Amino acid sequence: MKLKLLSVFMLTCVNIPLCSYAQRTVEVHGEYSYEVGENDNITFKEAKRKCLELAKAEAIKAEFGELITSDVIDTNVETNGEATSSFFWENTVAMAKGDWLGDIKPAEFNIEYVDNKLIFRAEVWGTAREIIQAKADLKWKILREVDGEMEESNRFGNRERVYLSFRSPADGYLAVYLITGDDETFCLLPYAKDPTGRFQIKRGKEYIFFNREKDPETVQYRLSTKHAMEDNQFVIIYSPNPFTKCNDITGDAKHPNSLSTYDFQKWLLRAQRADSEMIVNKRWVKIRKMGDQQ
Repeated sequence: MKLKLLSVFMLTCVNIPLCSYAQRTVEVHGEYSYEVGENDNITFKEAKRKCLELAKAEAIKAEFGELITSDVIDTNVETNGEATSSFFWENTVAMAKGDWLGDIKPAEFNIEYVDNKLIFRAEVWGTAREIIQAKADLKWKILREVDGEMEESNRFGNRERVYLSFRSPADGYLAVYLITGDDETFCLLPYAKDPTGRFQIKRGKEYIFFNREKDPETVQYRLSTKHAMEDNQFVIIYSPNPFTKCNDITGDAKHPNSLSTYDFQKWLLRAQRADSEMIVNKRWVKIRKMGDQQ
């Protein structure tokens, strides 16, 4: 996936004192089985991905228990380039009373076909950190323009512009990354020419990123793919404490800074371990090459 850059914006930020809390970090292990019926409209890749996340959630809950909240996302499913149905993706990792910090060893998968159902089984090993206090309730949406109006969406046409809304109940710092299907991760925020490597957020303010009608100095992006269809993942990183973006490679005039997904994941793991108040949210989008939009 390639991301086109339309303009550049810079800002500076100030320091906020760090806060720390005693939290347990332990090694965890979990398993989960996920059934896909013959009439379920979900791709093989999505089912495998969901099973993996649920296995991680089970590992965390077995060690730390559960929270009472959950994050539910309405996800559209496409088959052969056409929307066929939608299902509710429940982010059960958000319900587990802990954060998954990283794998100890690669997950193991087993797939069987029993009684007209695909059975996905995942087993995971990793490190997790207990959540001992409620974190900030972030509000954010991935947006596209439809008939002149902004609309929340997780499906985009090739070269279609993407926007993002964000609001936090507390002052802090924000970074936005896009993980592509080509083992490349783009830094969408802070912007490429920001010398501080930080983007400061004011509490209660509604931000609409990547929209020049809202901010003439901002950066605008288009999502694109060389494949018929591609899954990309937005990663939102917020903390009330100052943090500096990862050490990425400067892009050209049409592309934001980037680095390999492996290096990005290593940096994110270190950042989460260093800051117990850091929040990392992830959501998937689909990009299809059919029906290019200018």
